[in-house]
Amino acid sequence: MDTEIKKGNPDVIIIGAGLAGLTAAKVLKAAGKSVRILEASDRPGGRVRTEEVDGFLLDRGFQVLLTAYPETQRFLNYESLDLQKFDPGALILNETGITKIEDPLRKPAALISTLTSSAGTLSDKLRMLGLKLKLTGKSIDEIFASHEATTLAYLNEFGFSQRMIGQFFKPFMSGIFLEDQLSTSSRMFEFVFKMFSQDATAVPAKGMGMIPIQLASGLAAHEIAFDQKVVSIDGNKVTTAFGEVCEATNILIATNELNIPGPFRQAPASFHSVTNMYFTAGRTPYALPLIALNALPNKLVNNMAVMNQVAPHYSKNGDALISLSLIGDHSGTDAAQLQSEVLRELHAWFPDALQWKHLKTFHIDYALPNDDTVIDEPANHANRLNEECFICGDHLLNGSINAAMKSGRLAAEAIITSQK
Repeated sequence: MDTEIKKGNPDVIIIGAGLAGLTAAKVLKAAGKSVRILEASDRPGGRVRTEEVDGFLLDRGFQVLLTAYPETQRFLNYESLDLQKFDPGALILNETGITKIEDPLRKPAALISTLTSSAGTLSDKLRMLGLKLKLTGKSIDEIFASHEATTLAYLNEFGFSQRMIGQFFKPFMSGIFLEDQLSTSSRMFEFVFKMFSQDATAVPAKGMGMIPIQLASGLAAHEIAFDQKVVSIDGNKVTTAFGEVCEATNILIATNELNIPGPFRQAPASFHSVTNMYFTAGRTPYALPLIALNALPNKLVNNMAVMNQVAPHYSKNGDALISLSLIGDHSGTDAAQLQSEVLRELHAWFPDALQWKHLKTFHIDYALPNDDTVIDEPANHANRLNEECFICGDHLLNGSINAAMKSGRLAAEAIITSQK
């Protein structure tokens, strides 16, 4: 892999080396098509990347791989990723302390602690089991063909108590959807909850960035160029920020909505932002491979995880690596003030929090597309902008790793068909 644009026209120029673009490249190459990826940044991955800072692995945003995803099962080698699994469930940080909800079907030893958890009533726990069984028997096609409501309306209609919604579902799903009103489509809720219930929640041993690295591993050096931002498209030609013009039979746009080149760029109606903060500590806040959910109203921190309790390689020296997610855009808050407010908030449950050392903060403007309305299959020709130009990305379907990869696959298949 390099940063130089090689000469010679490929069959397809792919703009963007995120999961959608990399998956498309994999499918195109398998069909015998020549490709060249032009990536604006210095590495593959798009929104899925990992940095190493002071011996710690920092995913850019708290992200997990749901191993039940059909597209990741299709394209990723899980064994090579050395997946490290979260326990099925969550710690609930509430007004009385810390309680725990886990999946007793997958972890029978957790039955008593889950049934007695203060996060919800016994009826809530039974409804949770009913929801899990319902979605186990419902196919993905059936989910995305279902009537669409908000997630909040869906949970109310299912009969969950306001306490269960507020203590578990709201912080849990807000951490996934990156919005705290649960306005996200009920289809997306059913799909995600089914994936969580069906198989493991995991991270690669060496960080989420290993996923795009694995997808890119089949590319030759001349097939991907970094630090090459495409600013415009004209027919079957693209122009980079350096003024270089590249030509191919077809162009595939695989950027997020904010970085689509002209003349196709349109400002998205809305999208979701997140702030991801990392701290280290000599003593771990909790010694469990579980996500912790902040159930208090008017909170800053929505969820947290001690990443090296899940994947030890995330911390070379064994100190705790604490990942915190704050829903929304907090980039306008003074950095020192934000760190202080976050630690004071967590001090209620973790007395050592005021001694945690700040490592790095990521303010991620475009973290997810708006998912108030979602689909799993694009409308006819939705991934084709004109005769030469195609488009892919999770914003066309739903905000997930699965959708990003599926969109890339479908766009690649459409290009292959068009070139026959």
